[in-house]
Amino acid sequence: MSLPTEFDFALVKMGDGASPEVFTQICGIEAAQVNITANTSDHFARDCAKPGAVAFRRVKTDGRQMDVSGTGLSNADTVADFIGAIGLSKNYKIEGYRRDGSDTGELLGTFSGPFVMTAFNLSITGSATGEVNLASDGEYTYTPAP
Repeated sequence: MSLPTEFDFALVKMGDGASPEVFTQICGIEAAQVNITANTSDHFARDCAKPGAVAFRRVKTDGRQMDVSGTGLSNADTVADFIGAIGLSKNYKIEGYRRDGSDTGELLGTFSGPFVMTAFNLSITGSATGEVNLASDGEYTYTPAP
């Protein structure tokens, strides 16, 4: 029996823009939803040999995008960082891990590239939560761990 290698948790890291760039974990954010989408437009083409027949849809790929929603616990220590990053293009890494009994876990792969933080949501309640939304702003990559 063959089972999939599952991600157990994610770390979202924000770059500082320096050279060399240093990525800092967004503490508290430990789950990520990654959506990779092809943007398309449809048009319909008729068969030239059968002009009276119903045309068939043709799909043109116009672009590709990645959207990431990172969720977890709120962290008052990072609110100012989020407010400073909102609306700006910065480099991010979204690392996917598997629990392996160690303090760090086993890195399975990393999504990376420039993203704009489009939203920072904070729920200030008895069990406070935080969420960041990132929209790709250029070419992104996925690198499996060696």
